[in-house]
Amino acid sequence: MVSSAIWSLFVLRTPKEVTPKSFNAARIAKILCITLGCAYIALWIALAYLRLVYPYEVEWMEGAMMDHVMRILDGKPIYTAPTIDFVAWLYPPLYYYAVAAAMKVLGAGWFAARFVSIASTLLTASLLSLITKRITANWLLAFFMFALYIATYHATGFYFDIVRNDAFFVALLVVMAYCALTVRGMAGAVVTALLFILAFFTKQQAVFFLLPFVVWYWLRNRKAAILFTSISVGLIVITLLVLNASTHGWLNYYLFKIPGAKRADFSWFRTLNVFPQYIFAAFTVCSLALVALLAMGKNNWKEFFGSSTGLLAMMTFSSIAAGAMSLGNEGGYENVMMPFAAFVTPLLPIAMYKISEVRPELRRFAFGALLFQFLAFYFNPLSEQMLIASPHQRSGGDQFMRALSGIPGDVFIPYHGYVTRQAGKAPHAHLLAMMDVFRMHDTTAARLQRDMDSAYARHQFAGIILEE
Repeated sequence: MVSSAIWSLFVLRTPKEVTPKSFNAARIAKILCITLGCAYIALWIALAYLRLVYPYEVEWMEGAMMDHVMRILDGKPIYTAPTIDFVAWLYPPLYYYAVAAAMKVLGAGWFAARFVSIASTLLTASLLSLITKRITANWLLAFFMFALYIATYHATGFYFDIVRNDAFFVALLVVMAYCALTVRGMAGAVVTALLFILAFFTKQQAVFFLLPFVVWYWLRNRKAAILFTSISVGLIVITLLVLNASTHGWLNYYLFKIPGAKRADFSWFRTLNVFPQYIFAAFTVCSLALVALLAMGKNNWKEFFGSSTGLLAMMTFSSIAAGAMSLGNEGGYENVMMPFAAFVTPLLPIAMYKISEVRPELRRFAFGALLFQFLAFYFNPLSEQMLIASPHQRSGGDQFMRALSGIPGDVFIPYHGYVTRQAGKAPHAHLLAMMDVFRMHDTTAARLQRDMDSAYARHQFAGIILEE
């Protein structure tokens, strides 16, 4: 039995029999939640617009993602032998093609690339709101769900609106969940499986989210579970084999061999950071909502995990596992917790609704819990480096580009290859991607080293700018 202290965190409306004082406190908390929700949404829209129109990088790997997209537009392969001119990241190709498609419509540049992430974030928040509305039949709670996800902007590293595959990946996961909940019968299993395939070819982390859907479908319709699993696994394997053959084995090299080699630097101790830094930090109230919902469903696990809420709970557990494993890798950052943010936040408004049905005398505390969660996501945008580019930074960027354009000959900027393209010069590989190849200590790494040595020996570069 969950203690009354936990129960009291998640209650919804104020009953008539409470005192005027407690009623006023509940109403004030509700008004504050609405105000904060609107403020978070307005703040993110403003920040997203400022970043959308900024003509240079706002994050150190944006340019490298742009390099991949531009190769597609230039008709060049992504997965090919690494050289000093280009080395692929360790991600599948779908995101690059999605951005390339956007650039075909909106024009090549930062605007189209960031637009994909912004649209993905809005889609994610909107579908999570619709899922919440479907479960709670309450539009106000649906609004809070939208605002809660947007409010996690800081807690997940400010990745909602930049040229990275994370926002696109999370959107695909949420679309999967939404389709599973709304498309009935075997058709739902087929649609969800196809979406899972798209998610996998956006980010390999998708494998962590296969099990929740298999279990969920199995508890509801075993034939649907078998169909979902067969399509998902079968088409992924076939597609990988075809793509690997068409890239002469380079797809397997980047997507699986190099990540396998990087496991040597994996730390189980770092995986534990998921608890003090996320689950029991900024997301504490939402995590307690998960505990409360599990306590409510403990008498019939089959019914609970076969429900809409149960699917979200299982996706939350998978998000924790995926995030923990990613944090265990060297260089794991806050963005790996974006799926966790997407699936744990709906549990708070859902818990507010469900527990209010069980313990109506505690409803008046609901908005207090929600208020605490909004406050936990607080951040000062003016204190964050490069979240908002100052006029001085913009002016400095313009001056740097003019100076770079004026350098006669080729220029190598190891951590910002796309910058040279913006200056009208040839782009080059990102040093971090090259270092991934060097970890292999194989003939490919040796060839890449010789390529670099040859470029230096021939004085290929008129300038080398070493800045991380």
